Amino acid sequence: MKTELNFKKTNNMKNNFLLAFVLLLFAFATGKANNNYTDRDDKEYFSSFRKNEEPKNKKFNILNKDSENAGESFYVIYKENSLGQGFYFKVILDKNEKPIATYYANEGRQKLSDATIKNLKKLLSGPTGKMSTSTGPITTTQCVTNCHRTNGCYSKPTETGVLLCSLECGIACA
Repeated sequence: MKTELNFKKTNNMKNNFLLAFVLLLFAFATGKANNNYTDRDDKEYFSSFRKNEEPKNKKFNILNKDSENAGESFYVIYKENSLGQGFYFKVILDKNEKPIATYYANEGRQKLSDATIKNLKKLLSGPTGKMSTSTGPITTTQCVTNCHRTNGCYSKPTETGVLLCSLECGIACA
């Protein structure tokens, strides 16, 4: 009888120990998983347009505003100009998904050149001006046209997709 009680006590202790070990392991795994959520790299994350998301702690400056109405949605992308100056570009769309405002935010303490700001303001009205490359001068229109073909901008399934692809090409060629 005494051995039977000792066996039950030992068995209960093993079960309790095993249960405590499993709970401790679960708590450790949960804590480790929660610590893996680090701040995202906004430059990488916004390397393509993101809908209704914007980088933390960025103040956007207005470029164009065609309407005082509040937008229904917005898209943000991160790009760098030819001088290596990084910036975020934001376009606000109305309920018909037509652009009604554009904004930019500097990356870090860099100030965007006046030429870049001027080119960004013209994005929605279409490309103008000339660029030069190693093969000779190329117009901004040619650059954007080549980009459209390369990225298949006009074969996007939605009008918004076409607009965003075109804007990305405009930013790249600005």
